[in-house]
Amino acid sequence: MNIYLTKKLQDKLKVELSPAPPVVDGLYSWRANYVQEHGYRFVVFMNDATKLTIVINEAKAAKLKKLQELFVANLRATLLAMSFNPDVVGRYMAELGEITFAKNADRKQTARLNKCADAVWYALRDLSDDVELSVLANDYWHGAIDNGGEYSSPRENAVKAFAVYGLPVLKIRALDLHVRLDLDGKDAVRRLRVPANMTFSKLHIVLQRAFAWQNYHLHSFGMFKEWSENYYVRPDIELLMDEESREMNPNALLIEGKTLAEFVPEYTKILYTYDFGDDWHHYIEVENVIDDCQDKLPMLLSGEGTAPPEDVGGTGGYHDFLETIANPNHEEYEHMKTWSDSQGWKLFNFEETAKLIQRLSR
Repeated sequence: MNIYLTKKLQDKLKVELSPAPPVVDGLYSWRANYVQEHGYRFVVFMNDATKLTIVINEAKAAKLKKLQELFVANLRATLLAMSFNPDVVGRYMAELGEITFAKNADRKQTARLNKCADAVWYALRDLSDDVELSVLANDYWHGAIDNGGEYSSPRENAVKAFAVYGLPVLKIRALDLHVRLDLDGKDAVRRLRVPANMTFSKLHIVLQRAFAWQNYHLHSFGMFKEWSENYYVRPDIELLMDEESREMNPNALLIEGKTLAEFVPEYTKILYTYDFGDDWHHYIEVENVIDDCQDKLPMLLSGEGTAPPEDVGGTGGYHDFLETIANPNHEEYEHMKTWSDSQGWKLFNFEETAKLIQRLSR
């Protein structure tokens, strides 16, 4: 298999390459470019046939020396994280064969490669881990590929292309989650189906969309075997966003790279806390484990109740807010209505929310 390198990446690797023979099968041909802007540096790989995207973030000298090895490892891990059947992944990886670098001379594919890099920029707003970045980048539409001008994501293109093996392309262990946002009597509930190997970083994004949060604040996850009636009891395991957040609990773990499968089924109760000022507590319970799921995940199964606007002031502030906007004659009605509109707040709509979550599908 050839990986065609841009001039920029060739210079970074300090290699001189000759043009390779024309591509025979784009499914086994890849392009790669080095990108360095705004304090970021990463290598982006793109498959010729599907535009499947693989990212190696923080691509400094140590990583560049192991570029082939990292590409193979990240490709395998990304396909598995996107719910591809392990048997299909094994077949594809075996058929790639030995990897060699060649000079990129296809301007059309270079333009497509740049579009893939744009998708990585979007993903970098939320993530930094190589595989998580690759998964999210493959959710974005990069343009049409010989399909009558219709747009599709690299993941969707790969699902169609890998059907050549005659096996179910998608196959994953899934979890059904019951999520209750505690609003002191006006709770909002969502039932979600997610991959068991979903990272907590991705679950955070799913929950943000499920409850129409805007991702303005810090968050954490706490794992329990049983809920405690004592509000101040620490979880058995706590996942925090960064080292600074761990100052109060040095035994906590960092969220990045951690997956649900690492803790479930030992822990079936998870507390997701969002905004440490308003303290929005989402009580998550694992309702069901599906061993051979072929659904497009994540997906919203059901839901009821509307979540508060951001920065409303906790449950007390939310109850005051609801009382105000329910009365057009209230002296604060117009002000509160204008403010809530600026926050993007609106009543829960199942169809709209389900579509937003499905766009995150792996």
